[in-house]
Amino acid sequence: MSTTKTALGRFFSERYYDQAAQTAYYLMLSIFPFLLFVLSLLNFLPINLDSLLLFIEPYAPGNTYTFIENNVLRILEGNQSGVLSISLISAFWLASMAVQSLARSFAAAYEKETTLPFWRTLLHDLGVTAIFMIMIPVSLFVPIVEKGLLWFVAQAGELETWSLWITLWPILKWITGSLFLFLFFLFFYSILPKKRLALRTIVPGALFTTLSWQFISWFYGQVVGYVSYTQIYGQLAGIIILMIWLYLSAAVLLIGGLINATSYQTRKENIRLE
Repeated sequence: MSTTKTALGRFFSERYYDQAAQTAYYLMLSIFPFLLFVLSLLNFLPINLDSLLLFIEPYAPGNTYTFIENNVLRILEGNQSGVLSISLISAFWLASMAVQSLARSFAAAYEKETTLPFWRTLLHDLGVTAIFMIMIPVSLFVPIVEKGLLWFVAQAGELETWSLWITLWPILKWITGSLFLFLFFLFFYSILPKKRLALRTIVPGALFTTLSWQFISWFYGQVVGYVSYTQIYGQLAGIIILMIWLYLSAAVLLIGGLINATSYQTRKENIRLE
């Protein structure tokens, strides 16, 4: 708890909320090119557009999902070949800007000056971006895993009543999704900082981010459901809601990184005192 409190203190005192805004801006620019890139891969995967949108829906609060769905469908109804041909380049470059922003923030969190040449730092960040651009489409197989789990349990015949199954299935589905998110964030926090980190120092941040991001997405979705942003912002409501959600997501990512940095520094200090 003290580690989390220290990380939250650093988030505000060292103005990491500014870095969260910068990261959210780059994510905002890259989200649609990236979605179009993923859609271009669907021809090679046993997944359709509806499965992709259903995968996004639980995490995108309120009108954000509708905004994303409408714009993606509108673009796909137009000239696909021209758009999809540049979506990969646009998504890669813009997403790399978000990764570079996070990498600079983590370097500051670990109080580590970057000694690598600019080109090596850039190649590292571009490589990290490429890895995540591959990993995220792979996550689309999570619904397939869930369907496999559903089939396995049904075949096992251990659930005697459908009422019990209806109660247990959302829990199993949440556990499956949470496990994937935890592994994703664990890898994220291990590869992005340019230093070797022990597993024990990155587990707290990955666990915090996994639980907090899901809670914030759910809570923000509830708030958006009660507040009519359309009456306030008109046609810009979808963009505003999406931007706030991306900002909150970036803030959670940074706080998770600060928790890991605090855990790392505490462990390093304890070793020095021994």
